[in-house]
Amino acid sequence: MPLTRRTFSTMSSEGRARLERYTPINNINPQGTAKNLMDMTFIELDRLYENQEILAKALDPTSTSGDTLTKLSFLVGKSRASAVAAADYTSTNFVFYIDRKLSWSAKQLIERNYTTQEITVLESGGYITRDSNNEVYGLVIKAGTAVSTNANGIAYTTIEDVVLAGTTDAYVGVVASSVGVGGNVASNQLIVHNLYQIAELRKIARYIKCTNKFPIRTGKSSTTDEELRYDISTANLEKTGNDLSIRKTALQTPGVRDILFESHKFGAGTVNLIVDGVSPLISDGLIAAVKQRVKNVSTSGDIIFVNRPEYVGVEINFNIRVNPGTTDPLVIRNNARNSIIQYINDLEIGGEIIWNEIIEKVQVLDGVIDFIPNYFKIGKYDILNKINKEQTLLRFANQKAAYNVKYYTDSGLITACIA
Repeated sequence: MPLTRRTFSTMSSEGRARLERYTPINNINPQGTAKNLMDMTFIELDRLYENQEILAKALDPTSTSGDTLTKLSFLVGKSRASAVAAADYTSTNFVFYIDRKLSWSAKQLIERNYTTQEITVLESGGYITRDSNNEVYGLVIKAGTAVSTNANGIAYTTIEDVVLAGTTDAYVGVVASSVGVGGNVASNQLIVHNLYQIAELRKIARYIKCTNKFPIRTGKSSTTDEELRYDISTANLEKTGNDLSIRKTALQTPGVRDILFESHKFGAGTVNLIVDGVSPLISDGLIAAVKQRVKNVSTSGDIIFVNRPEYVGVEINFNIRVNPGTTDPLVIRNNARNSIIQYINDLEIGGEIIWNEIIEKVQVLDGVIDFIPNYFKIGKYDILNKINKEQTLLRFANQKAAYNVKYYTDSGLITACIA
């Protein structure tokens, strides 16, 4: 129950009235004994109420903030998370590669652009490696190389040296230069590097490309007061290792949209988490982040598996008929294709492709007169090689995914022409 405040003035007036009404002590003048006894008693009671108010306020998360709220969270086993820089330390996401149009190896890239003397300078600077035959083997891209979304965009740096050797791509971990969600990036966004600023590499910098194949969504801002209040209010509902705690912890991972929770998937004491991300393709970095978080709340003996959904690639080929007066039909075609891509990728795990909704999303675009589908296929999508395998041709009808399947598509799978 809430505390009802009793002030000195209230207690004094009530006490005086009672003394005068029920006792022979009615000399309540400023110098009287009864008055002094009352004052001493009620002053102490007033202090007690004041201390109770301070204590109640300190223990009420709805009325505290800042450091006081942080200290209160410790009493229920919660803590305020600090801001975290976005990062991906795996060897499957961020990559340096030689421009595909050239079909050059690292050895050819170096020898076709540098003289023998310049290659010696490169070697002395630690930028090339040699094989057992003393031939040029690879190009070293050093730790701390800056990469970004554009010239003045979101910046990352590489965490270790990496070697471009032969025609093989060079994968390396990267970390954002600033903390918080502002460092999160979608796939294929980190496409600018600063190698041209290194004098020794200036000749070949334009031939070296880079990208992140998957989104990096592990950046997180510090917990707000409102978020911490919610954690405190639900603390009594959670028990370490139970389903609610595991699922909630997984959902708090930056980049996670939803979690499909499967108890006893692989036997007693096992839990399987299937991650549905903010971005349609789930990176190894996000999987690792979820694993690390749920590990801290699992009970002894529990075995927790964290996986991606099974990806089914969706291929659609269609024509659109546009208004004859349209000045730029290619823009309309691209908008139609992008609308279908967004619709399919926004479906949750186990979602359903509703054909009438696809038609509607195209036909509502300005300038579109008709939507003419040519074929509709699904297949097993290989997220590493970006290939849709084992395609099956379907009728133009609704398609419901299995409970653990995520539909995915992109501009390489959705093709459109102007009829």
